Amino acid sequence: MNETLLTQIEAYIEENYSEPVKYSINLSHETWTDRLKNRIESFVDNKKEDSFAEHLWKLILEKGKDDVEVYKKAHLDRRLFSKIRTDKGYKPSKSTAVALAIALELEYTETQDLLQRAGYYLSVSSKEDLIIRYFIEHQQYDIFLINEVLYHYGFKPLRD
Repeated sequence: MNETLLTQIEAYIEENYSEPVKYSINLSHETWTDRLKNRIESFVDNKKEDSFAEHLWKLILEKGKDDVEVYKKAHLDRRLFSKIRTDKGYKPSKSTAVALAIALELEYTETQDLLQRAGYYLSVSSKEDLIIRYFIEHQQYDIFLINEVLYHYGFKPLRD
């Protein structure tokens, strides 16, 4: 593996990593759950965005890619990709969602948008996420190289 790349990634992690913040909530359980329930209901009522799958298909069209190219570059099984295609409510794993973002060569904000539609995001409190973010921000979309670096740091690959 290229030592220069590892040095750059180390510097990127050092510069961007933030320890997770722990919050304590001093509200009674009943008050907190009522407030949370109201906020969630309000949010759901006002959100009429595309699902992960619907947004993925729009991105594939916008990027001028075809299905086979995307699922092969993401190292997804054709059956899994077909399931995502046919089930508009399908929620992929974070690894699958990130692999699809890499395959589509999405920019960081586009990646975050796609991930959020599946309930995920890239966090500055996760070194694994920062490694992925480094590659996206440097427009290096080689999933094999990303997986090699993830493995080097003791993380699972995006897709086997």
